[in-house]
Amino acid sequence: MLTSQLFNNITVVTVTHNSENVITSFLDSLDQRFNLCVIDNASKDNTISILKKAKHKNLKLFFNKKGLGFGTAANIGIRKSKTKYILLINPDTKVDLSSVLKLFEASKKYTNAAILSPMHKNNDGKVHLPTKPFFYNGKKDFLNFENFSGDCSVEHLSGAIMLLNREKVIKIGMFDENFFLYYEDDDLCIKSRNNGFENILVFNTVVEHFAGGSIGPATIENQWEKFVNMSFSRCYIEKKYFGNFNAIKISISIILKSIIKLLGHLMILQFKKTLKDLAHFYGAIIFILGIR
Repeated sequence: MLTSQLFNNITVVTVTHNSENVITSFLDSLDQRFNLCVIDNASKDNTISILKKAKHKNLKLFFNKKGLGFGTAANIGIRKSKTKYILLINPDTKVDLSSVLKLFEASKKYTNAAILSPMHKNNDGKVHLPTKPFFYNGKKDFLNFENFSGDCSVEHLSGAIMLLNREKVIKIGMFDENFFLYYEDDDLCIKSRNNGFENILVFNTVVEHFAGGSIGPATIENQWEKFVNMSFSRCYIEKKYFGNFNAIKISISIILKSIIKLLGHLMILQFKKTLKDLAHFYGAIIFILGIR
């Protein structure tokens, strides 16, 4: 009975971008009875071909002609889904039915929760807690395996795996589409708490998440995109919550740190690290100039 409720109440939503190395494993791990919505962000590898050949019977595919960013693509899936809950999950995961069932049971228990997440198991088999304080809380996160013994209401939950209450998430505005990559999950969690909802880390469930696999092997192009957006989004979220002056301060700090690190890496001939330095520098610069 509970299993049938699960399939009637949850739509699995995933966003792909050059995900050919993980998408087949993801699809194979997913129970065919789930409603599945895949939004592809202009993949250039074989991801689209793999998706078009997928045999999942309850599958909806949306192909963006250009990359719109994670949050924008996820919002398409949220809007197109009709179920009470959305399991928003990266394609570099394996979806275990029992883990999703535990999340679903927790959602019925915590009726004020907008977001629920499991613990994560990494590539190396280690389990970790996908939570941290909000970006503006500089204090150390004291939640760890020594003091974590049950479900917990937390500040931030990783956007890699989230069970979303669709009605509540729509009420708080879904993902802010000004974030292309990074910090969109921070922002969603902040909005959830600011609107009186809870973000629940569920103790007794673990999902395998092979971090970094969603965009394929590291290339100059995807690493540049990654670090530029990480820098830009850090500046943008500062502006959103603390105004332009503080955002400019953060931007200048990133620029100065990037220059210092770049010079240091050049001096010791660690040229591979200079790409990250330049990308962080560029992300902050385009934020200040408003030319994105």
